[in-house]
Amino acid sequence: MAKFIKGKNRLKDLIYIQENKPCSENAIDGMIRSMLEPLFESPEEKGVVLYRFKNENKYSGLLRRLGYTAVDVYNFSDGSEILKENIWEDTQFLYVLTGRYGASFVYDFETESVENFAGYYLLYNSVNLRDSFEIIEENCTQDISAYKEQYKPDRRDNLLMNASIRKVVDLMSETTQEAMIADIEKDALTKSDDLAKRLEFINSKSRYVVHEIRNQLSICELYANIIEKHCELKDNVDCTNAVDCIKTAVKIANSALMDLKSLDNKDLQVYNVENLIEKAILLSKVYANGKNIVFKTNFDDKNSSIFADESKFLAALVNIIKNAIEAIEDSGEVSVSTSIKEDFISIVVSNNGVKIPQEVQQKIFSDGFTTKTFGSGIGLYVCRQTLEEQFARLELIKSDDDSTEFEILVSMV
Repeated sequence: MAKFIKGKNRLKDLIYIQENKPCSENAIDGMIRSMLEPLFESPEEKGVVLYRFKNENKYSGLLRRLGYTAVDVYNFSDGSEILKENIWEDTQFLYVLTGRYGASFVYDFETESVENFAGYYLLYNSVNLRDSFEIIEENCTQDISAYKEQYKPDRRDNLLMNASIRKVVDLMSETTQEAMIADIEKDALTKSDDLAKRLEFINSKSRYVVHEIRNQLSICELYANIIEKHCELKDNVDCTNAVDCIKTAVKIANSALMDLKSLDNKDLQVYNVENLIEKAILLSKVYANGKNIVFKTNFDDKNSSIFADESKFLAALVNIIKNAIEAIEDSGEVSVSTSIKEDFISIVVSNNGVKIPQEVQQKIFSDGFTTKTFGSGIGLYVCRQTLEEQFARLELIKSDDDSTEFEILVSMV
């Protein structure tokens, strides 16, 4: 149990103990809104909100909306009659406790030397929510002890969930930093020819990175729905595979994001070809939802290996298999086979769906060309570029009434 020490700002101690990365002002605004939104969505929900803001006007709209909910609200900002001592100085907080959930967010801009960034303490649905509540309670002239009994915080610690939430806050802060850097670089654009060339390269590449991220995040969303539907089933193979797919897709998306930060972002290692293909098929199957598609594989040598950047190679392979699935209207077959060609491994992805018209076959790898109604025209272009960075080659072998075949030719280890 937290003990009150006269004249001691123990809330700031919580910030130092948790040792999080500095949090941007925009991320703080987002966290405050996210903590209060559930109350607005369920205005009949009873509970308590404790807050201390240096600039109450900034959150005046949110605070007014609290008046239309069933929660009790206590203001600990400077000048409040319920403050015993002015020991918190620049430390600010928002504490929410209801029958459904609890959250404690403490932050202080004076803990960091970087302007508009604050040190923070954040906790969701944990028995340790009592710590910050009791620190606040001891500096309150009113008796608010009944709330922690009426709305008991979760008895678990929920370490993994809280670690994940703090990672989201870190990502929000990094996004803010990157936006600031982008503005600085834009201002410097007219001052440096070299910088102009570099920014032109990054801007053009970002379109392709965004395309890849959208592909992978769509996999995350679809598999998340599968987990939600089957989560009550223990030892469910579909759920296990879905979790693996989400983790792999997130890894691929992270690798694509790194392309925005580095001109040469690849990590070539030795990988078994069969394992890569099986992973790619597992990731891609979600695109066949609603279609009757048979997936087949045929490996000339199951022990063959290649040098590849796993995330990037999988991204390209998934994109090619996805295209094969989309070429099939209702039912059909998608196959992936390998063969040895001297010192190279040939990976052929084929389907028996709608063929690619002869007159456009020479254009499909061109930047911006697409035959899809809502296509961006950069999928196959990105695949070829990505594979070339790994010293592999992508070609259309054939597309006729029988089948369409794409080949990846890559050096064998």
